[in-house]
Amino acid sequence: MNMNRTTTMLAVLALVATGTGCNKKELMQKDQQIVDLEARTTTLEGELEEQKKMTMELNTQLADLQGQQRVLVEERDGLTHITLEGSATFGDANADLTRDGREALDQVWSVLGNYPDRRILVEGHADNRPISSSYQHVFKSNWELSSARALSVLHYVENKFQPEPDRLAAVGYGEYMPVADNGTSEGRAANRRVVITVGSKMAIQQRQIKAHELEEESPEPLTQ
Repeated sequence: MNMNRTTTMLAVLALVATGTGCNKKELMQKDQQIVDLEARTTTLEGELEEQKKMTMELNTQLADLQGQQRVLVEERDGLTHITLEGSATFGDANADLTRDGREALDQVWSVLGNYPDRRILVEGHADNRPISSSYQHVFKSNWELSSARALSVLHYVENKFQPEPDRLAAVGYGEYMPVADNGTSEGRAANRRVVITVGSKMAIQQRQIKAHELEEESPEPLTQ
């Protein structure tokens, strides 16, 4: 964890400053480094507390939707993940938000709107069924479908709530990040989803880097 690494660095710097033959200038530089690390530690602690508070508010606000299994809220690795169940959020094989999807986003934003320093990455996912030939003129592959659904969520939030544009980003993962077995209908349903990932600017940037790496490593998606 960042806290543990920062604490260790503080201890090492303190030992270096007191246990070596540093001159006055070097000692002052070490002192400044310790002050800077302490400030960073305080900032990180504040960000983690804010993230936990936001997640608790989301769980409260979305309790009914979670009970209906239309939404799932999770906190992992300093990020909050809000999963929107695919069939409740979009029509079959399209990227148009349903009324239920729009209502769920309204409830989500009733909390996220109170945290303007949080960055938001909308992540689209699909199951592994190829796009049928009758829909290929709209979505060539699951990359396009998952990306279009992520962008549909982003544009709905952007147009209705008008957050600062640099808070928002979207990515489509196609079928390449499943959470369940695509060999069953239940598993495929779980894999068709949009995840709204919320965190600090640095945490979201790291998430975007991973998404870019996945795009480069994944094989070409199947179509038929």
